[in-house]
Amino acid sequence: MAVDERIVAKKMAKSLAFLCLNEHFKRPLHNGSVPVSKTGDYTDIFITDAEGHRLAWNRTCRVSFYEREMMLEDVADGIYDFLLNIETTSYTRRLEKAYQTFVHWKESGGRKKSKKKI
Repeated sequence: MAVDERIVAKKMAKSLAFLCLNEHFKRPLHNGSVPVSKTGDYTDIFITDAEGHRLAWNRTCRVSFYEREMMLEDVADGIYDFLLNIETTSYTRRLEKAYQTFVHWKESGGRKKSKKKI
């Protein structure tokens, strides 16, 4: 695969991921407060469950089985939509808009910066 093809593939992957999951994260899963961690890895944040167990935030499951299934459905639907419509002009515009939204989201602090760039 040529370098240009890899760049296009990475851009399309980001766009597709954003299209697939953007609707999902507009739902309540993404709402709520984010705890402040002085260590940065959330080992200093704890929650207490209904039985009184004290659990480290970074060791808890924060996505329920139902929420995970909904996410997987969103991704599967997005991939299906992609496969059916990739060659249409309107879908190409949707991908480009999704990519621009992703770039804006990332630049505005939508996720922590990692050393590995995709």
